[in-house]
Amino acid sequence: MSTLRILLISFLLLLQPLHAGAVDRPWINAVAIAFGESEDSDVSKVYRVSFQKKWHHSWFDGGAWFLGGYWDTGLTRMKADSGHTGTVYDINLTPVFRYQRDAGLSSGVTPFAEAGFGLHVLTDTHIGTNSLSTAIQFGSLIGVGVGFGERGQYELTYQYTNLSNAGIKKPDDGFDAHLVKLGYNFY
Repeated sequence: MSTLRILLISFLLLLQPLHAGAVDRPWINAVAIAFGESEDSDVSKVYRVSFQKKWHHSWFDGGAWFLGGYWDTGLTRMKADSGHTGTVYDINLTPVFRYQRDAGLSSGVTPFAEAGFGLHVLTDTHIGTNSLSTAIQFGSLIGVGVGFGERGQYELTYQYTNLSNAGIKKPDDGFDAHLVKLGYNFY
């Protein structure tokens, strides 16, 4: 069985309800697509589909702004025009903290900033000319965006992402990309 099939099966299993009460608390609250490019000399194109599960807890929520977050799981395709490997797939699970304005106090527009750090599994250890040395990677992201729509159901986000094996094995060239993410919140 190919590595891509194993990643796809794992990704689909992550989307299954975890317990009998999942109907009352759905596992997926939002879906997003993202696209962008790497910062590398061989400029890789990045395409991503992801699913989010919002946390039921928030902090510092006494005013117009609060800190919350969500679990993000996604499947990413990174395609390089040159180098050792042309196309690499990635599956991830990332907790993301989000500082945002309370939608109930906004006039239809809800700005936010977010940051996350999670685990990624790659189908290959080379992306273009970058050598990552291990299929297990750590990914970090920072982003800014805005929610809009009647219920705040739409989101437009800029994200900067980085993949690295944190120096576990050399070489660790890393992989950096700039993404534009379009999201839709179901609840």
